[in-house]
Amino acid sequence: MQIMTCSDIVSSGPSMKHFLKGDPNKDWRSKVTIIGHRGVGKNDVTSALTEGVELRPSIMENTVVSFNTAARSGADFVEFDVQVTKDGCPVIFHDDFIVVNDKETNCLSHRRVGDLTLEEFQQIGYQKDSKKIDKVLYRKTCDGSYSQWIMSVDDGLCTLRDAFEQVLPSVGFNIELKFDDYNVLSHQELKFSIDAILKVVKECCLGRKIFFTSFHPDAAVMLRRHESNHPVLFLTDGVPNVYPDARRGSVAAAIEVCLMGNLQGIVVEVNSILQQEDTVQRVKNAGLALLTYGELNNLGHVLHLQASLGVDGIIVDHVLEMVIESLKGNAFGALSACLE
Repeated sequence: MQIMTCSDIVSSGPSMKHFLKGDPNKDWRSKVTIIGHRGVGKNDVTSALTEGVELRPSIMENTVVSFNTAARSGADFVEFDVQVTKDGCPVIFHDDFIVVNDKETNCLSHRRVGDLTLEEFQQIGYQKDSKKIDKVLYRKTCDGSYSQWIMSVDDGLCTLRDAFEQVLPSVGFNIELKFDDYNVLSHQELKFSIDAILKVVKECCLGRKIFFTSFHPDAAVMLRRHESNHPVLFLTDGVPNVYPDARRGSVAAAIEVCLMGNLQGIVVEVNSILQQEDTVQRVKNAGLALLTYGELNNLGHVLHLQASLGVDGIIVDHVLEMVIESLKGNAFGALSACLE
């Protein structure tokens, strides 16, 4: 099998598409890469009136069980958020703060992942070897209150190494380097996290497909300088005046970050595509891959529209449904080609 180098991926959209989807001998234009968001979908807890359980049955996000469920459902990649503990261990957790109810004090505490040791992190939430949970996880709901983080299927918090060792090798990893949007970090703090993550990747990769993403432009560029084996893409909201860093405020700014930092692509909120369809062509004209995220990616017609526009991949919560939709689109395209 021909090995695709990082320079090959940088040089053209189709090459990045081949990397994302697989066989370079297949028609890359008919494929949309399906990426499971935090595994088989993010968790949205509701208010105490509904006992903290989201209406759609779900699996605890960012866990080995969720990643493997996504893999078995046909996802090409799983996306997950990596932060680094105080003692230098990359762990998988999305939120800026871990909120727990300590049974000894019966109070909620808020702590950053970077302020915890690995041992402290692993003591939080569901414990595989014990029915007793001393530190119960809570999460902020849409109304601003906090509710117990209860899912249909629970699983323990995990490390990046756990994911490499326990998740099916058939699924690729979209590793997002997660940093607090409003916490200014020094060069050394960024390097501490990047070095810790790359150490685990180097030791555990074993041929698995991997690409990196980050909303933090300096982290993405720094990562690219240190990482020549796997693509690095820049995450952007594409919305101005939301975050202090203007580089996150538009697709045009994101393109500039990628070109200046030699990144391979952009991951943008899907509304940027739906509101301005020429966004896809602008990104492609810059020689970059384009992925999207957002709630609307769980709708079949939005998937098919993006496929027709040339979007390379979409990050979804409803993995199985979107895999089926993508297969429908591929089958229809093949049939149409045969009839021409």
